[in-house]
Amino acid sequence: MRYEQRGAKQHDKASPLERLTLPDTETALVHRRGYGTCVRRASILLLALVLAAGCGGGGNKRLTRAQYAAKADAICGKFNQQTKNLKASSMSELVAAVDKTRPVLSSALNELHSLKPPTNEQATADQWLAQVEKLRTDLDAIRAKASANDPLGVQSTATKAQRDDGKSNQLATQLGMKICNQG
Repeated sequence: MRYEQRGAKQHDKASPLERLTLPDTETALVHRRGYGTCVRRASILLLALVLAAGCGGGGNKRLTRAQYAAKADAICGKFNQQTKNLKASSMSELVAAVDKTRPVLSSALNELHSLKPPTNEQATADQWLAQVEKLRTDLDAIRAKASANDPLGVQSTATKAQRDDGKSNQLATQLGMKICNQG
């Protein structure tokens, strides 16, 4: 393990999504010593996606900025609570974890879409929700790769999901969220 990686691990400075890249992507090395690492990292990504995606609650009237952020964060908190115990140590467990996450994520997204942000933040809120929808697509792609027992495919998809999650977190921060921006 390189010094930078060892130092980050010892001090736990890297976010869960930053820890998703495989140190060795050579197929023989992945199968010999990286399979468990890939599955663990994919399960961490699954948890991060779950945490990033769960936010919302609405009505017919437009909310203030603070109300919108608070309601979205409440939905994220509920979503986090419902998915906090999901773990996977194999590809089949990763598939099962995604299968359990999918309906909870869909419910959270429905709640988020029902919120009415302030008019001046509607465009940012729409961008954020579109980004969260990308995370759902990423989750489906991770499931497909895990179903095919393809750790390199899971890793590749996790890298894309990491970028999408970062964009989602930035937009959530712009909207004043404190829980939905933690991915």
